[in-house]
Amino acid sequence: MRSNTGSGFESSPMRWIHDWCIGTFLRFDYEGRTTGHGMADRDLRPRPRPQRPLGTRPEGPRDRWDPPVRHEQGWAIPAKLGQRLHEKSKLGRRLDDGRVVLSPEEVLFCHWNRHLSLPSEHWLEESLTEYPDLLQRAVILDVARSGGEVLVLNSTDSVASDGWGLRWSRHAKPPAPPVANADWASSGVQVDWTRLLNQVTNDDNQGLLTERYIIDEELEVTMYHVHPVKFSGALTPWQGLTDEVRTDLEQAWAAQVPCGEGVRLPLIGQAWPWPQVGTTHASGRQLNAEETAIFAHVVDGASLTEVAEKAHGLMALGVMLRPGFKYGCRWRAYDDDVDVTHAPWLVQTEDRRPVSWEEVCLAVRLAEGVNKIWVTEVDGQWLAVRRALPGRPAQPRHVGRSASPTGQA
Repeated sequence: MRSNTGSGFESSPMRWIHDWCIGTFLRFDYEGRTTGHGMADRDLRPRPRPQRPLGTRPEGPRDRWDPPVRHEQGWAIPAKLGQRLHEKSKLGRRLDDGRVVLSPEEVLFCHWNRHLSLPSEHWLEESLTEYPDLLQRAVILDVARSGGEVLVLNSTDSVASDGWGLRWSRHAKPPAPPVANADWASSGVQVDWTRLLNQVTNDDNQGLLTERYIIDEELEVTMYHVHPVKFSGALTPWQGLTDEVRTDLEQAWAAQVPCGEGVRLPLIGQAWPWPQVGTTHASGRQLNAEETAIFAHVVDGASLTEVAEKAHGLMALGVMLRPGFKYGCRWRAYDDDVDVTHAPWLVQTEDRRPVSWEEVCLAVRLAEGVNKIWVTEVDGQWLAVRRALPGRPAQPRHVGRSASPTGQA
């Protein structure tokens, strides 16, 4: 290492910067890292948490409209106000006499956002005895409409069989066709993947997004879009290789030696002609367990394991699979060679699929933190789950490198 003695470094501005950086690091490392209180003293402040006070309390909104009255279908408001809420905001259902009937969550939404009085001071507490999830539904409705979108509820059921409601973009409201079929769930609830797959399939056939609003115990809402995934890649599977390349690979397979959970094969002319399989390391090609099973299948006709069969099916579509351990999933999936592209997808097989929405949130958050799409298997089909924001356009589906979430692949 070259010495700085006699080079002017001791008295230079660079020495001052060097000493300041080292001192700052040592103070940070030995005096203790910044605490939450310490960070609060800086310019970065936690975002305000909405509390949605009621007008029956001193801190609540000022009421301008008379309260709705009980009706067999919900809560009725007069025709003059009802016409305004129904035509402009698409809230409630219109009756023959011109009045509009609101659901309980629409009553709360209108109280927070349209200055509608509540029926009584203790109306919310009384309604919760009949609808324990009323507050959750009302908060989700408030969040879903916060970006100017229009969410029209199908019924007052907590989760209707055909979805909770339909959503329209703020740029194309009814009578234009809806853009999404919306439903909701609590964060700790187990995901009914089979039901979700059926809804996604039906929605996709109708040109609708499948939208899920997940609410946690803090009444914070996270929005997801779920859609089918059709894998496609530019790599050549075994069936597309030339006879010459297959012969070379069969000869390399005959020279295999055990290595880890798979095998090691010799390179062919200092190279490897089938990039879909293996990793070049220490002047050889390392195959993991699934790749070893696939090689044994295509060369020797051996039976595939369940996981190897799934991998083989994806490889037939031109996709390259690499281990997903670093990202908490089964595979990273590439649509081109690993040396020229990033992986668009993180793939989780059915045997490792999350059970609850809390686990789904963790997986999706990690995937999108590294600009990838989280994909899971459901009954032999592949579904992508992606975070979304109310009022923002849906993210494009990956249909090639030009549609990559990373802008590269």
